[in-house]
Amino acid sequence: MTPKPSYFYDVAHRRGMKLGGCQRWSLTDSAPVKCACGTPMELLLQIDSMEPGGLERLVIGRGYSLSVHRCPASPNHPHKTVMK
Repeated sequence: MTPKPSYFYDVAHRRGMKLGGCQRWSLTDSAPVKCACGTPMELLLQIDSMEPGGLERLVIGRGYSLSVHRCPASPNHPHKTVMK
C-alpha cells in the first residue's frame, strides 16, 4: 500500500529549494548579479540538484544549483538565471 501524499511535505515546499534570501555559492566566490540597468538583482528562487538525504529527483547541469534573480528597480526588466 502506497502512503498518501502529505500537503506539507509533498506539495507546500520541497527540500533543496528556497525562495528569496541569499544565493548559495558552492563552486566559486560570491559575485554580485546585476541587471542590465546596473541595479544589483535579488534572489527570487534557488533550486539545488540534490535533495537532502541523497534523493536525486532533479539534476541541473552536472549537479549544480539553478537560481533565478529579479531586478528590484522594475518588474519589466528581464530575470537572470545563474547556474553554480
